[in-house]
Amino acid sequence: MLDQRQRSLNQKITARALLLHAQSLYDDPTLPFAATAQQDAWKSGFVSGAAWMRLVLAHLRNTELPLVSANFQQLGILKYALCVAGALVWIFAALAIGLWLLIPFAAFIFYAIEAQMVFLFPLALDGYPELFRESRQLTIKAGGTLNVMLIVMRLALVMLFGGFWGRGFVRSWALGCLSVVLWYEQVKQDA
Repeated sequence: MLDQRQRSLNQKITARALLLHAQSLYDDPTLPFAATAQQDAWKSGFVSGAAWMRLVLAHLRNTELPLVSANFQQLGILKYALCVAGALVWIFAALAIGLWLLIPFAAFIFYAIEAQMVFLFPLALDGYPELFRESRQLTIKAGGTLNVMLIVMRLALVMLFGGFWGRGFVRSWALGCLSVVLWYEQVKQDA
């Protein structure tokens, strides 16, 4: 029964659907997401990004979220340091065995690791004490590493390169973050 439920969940959640929903919310002039992102969400790194995600979660739940004492700057740096470290280990291993053609696959290692931690910030905003364990559990509920990795990679493309497509770099980054929050809420609800 659980496997059927996970397959059903996987079929419902796609990067395209998440991004389309995120765009509709972000571009809604009656909501504060675009204005707040443009003014504040990028100024203090992970801290202001988390504050913006908190605003989104509060809107989605139609309630004020309690303040949490998580160190979002440290959490973000740790998350991406682990991803980069995994990719570097892959690169060094490829160089050590002389298989230069394997080096580009380091990107897949980076995103395979990130897939385990994609829900860290929303979980921290909800005050979960075991963030890495809980994030891994949500990755499993969302269809496992490969499924989550494929969605994360598509979101990352928009976040990193969407500004070149003429819609703005802050907007593109915010759409990815908003997509993660929407995804988190859906996985938590369906779990």
